[in-house]
Amino acid sequence: MKLKQRETWLRATITRIAGKPADAVSADADLQEAVGLDSLGRLEVLSEIEDEFDFLIDDQEIFTSATITRMLEVIRRHLAEDTKDEG
Repeated sequence: MKLKQRETWLRATITRIAGKPADAVSADADLQEAVGLDSLGRLEVLSEIEDEFDFLIDDQEIFTSATITRMLEVIRRHLAEDTKDEG
């Protein structure tokens, strides 16, 4: 999945969980402020990310990632680590 596809998927996942339209949040908006994504919502997003990309993420990585951009960086880093482990 390319970066733009990941961003589209993540935005759709977050806004679905928050019950908001996909255009309700920009990539750099604080998710708590923009769509009201609370700690339970972040755990749901974490679970969806782990299922979609087939890796485990430390809860704190998601809780400290307040924007879509930051969450995408966490995903990218984990995908890169998985690639290194396979090589």
